Amino acid sequence: MKKHWIDDLLQRLYRNSDDDLLRQFKAAEAESKAEGGPQPDPAGFERLWKKLINEHEKGGARG
Repeated sequence: MKKHWIDDLLQRLYRNSDDDLLRQFKAAEAESKAEGGPQPDPAGFERLWKKLINEHEKGGARG
C-alpha cells in the first residue's frame, strides 16, 4: 500500500518510522486499557449531537 504524501512528510519531519508509530500506538492503547479505557457517555453524546444540529441549522460552526 502506497503512503499518502502527508504521512511521508510527517514521518520525515518527526523522524518516526512505521515501526516507531506502531510501537507508540500500542503503548498508548495499553495505557488506555490499563486505566479502564474510554467510558461511555450517552448524555455527553446527546449534548454534542444537539450542538452539532444547532450549528448546522445556523449555517455551520462559529468559533
